[in-house]
Amino acid sequence: MLGFYPRNINLYRQAFLHNSKSKKVVGIKTKTNNERLEYLGDAVLDLIIAELLYKKFPFQGEGFLTDMRSKSASRNMLSKIATSMGIDDFIEIDKSIEKNHSAVRSIAGNALEALIGAIYVDKGYHFTKRYVKRKIVKPFLDFDELKDITVNFKSLLNQYAQKNKKHLEFKILNDNGEKRIRTYIIGVMIDGEEIARGRGKSKKVAEQIASEKSCELLKLSKNYKNSA
Repeated sequence: MLGFYPRNINLYRQAFLHNSKSKKVVGIKTKTNNERLEYLGDAVLDLIIAELLYKKFPFQGEGFLTDMRSKSASRNMLSKIATSMGIDDFIEIDKSIEKNHSAVRSIAGNALEALIGAIYVDKGYHFTKRYVKRKIVKPFLDFDELKDITVNFKSLLNQYAQKNKKHLEFKILNDNGEKRIRTYIIGVMIDGEEIARGRGKSKKVAEQIASEKSCELLKLSKNYKNSA
């Protein structure tokens, strides 16, 4: 699956260690799981995809590039890619979750991001970019096809709320200190209950991320053309 020899194998063991099986890993001082690597891999993947899109579409504006990056690295897309790569076969996960195929699929997508984080720490950015291009973008992401797909999770969520007579609200969750930072945290509230939250440099991006997470939790994405 990797196609190369790791320098630090323990990083890759950590990348496939779900938080339900947090444990001591040789070479790592504290009890751990893959969440830190997932956080790092998410950022690295965003940068790589952004760079590839920037070069491929030299005359497109920021909005187009942001939308394309969102579609390329969406929760559903990463889960689909991870499953196709066979990553779910390597994840250490509690037996109580194993039979929940939807949860495992989502966890596989997170593990893919953790794997990218592990490769970045182990091999550096340029090696990671070559890996992503060869193993993820080339076999699974057709940017020309993807640009013709419109995925509006906020609209999908609105349709769900109207159909089921639910009160839908997008709420800014930043506290006063965080509001000074140019990052928004948006919570999706349905009938006053927070379903999911998203973080972005604009309200629009944060709302879309939060909406996507909500659609995944509510199992709405499978009804959307070409999602999942």
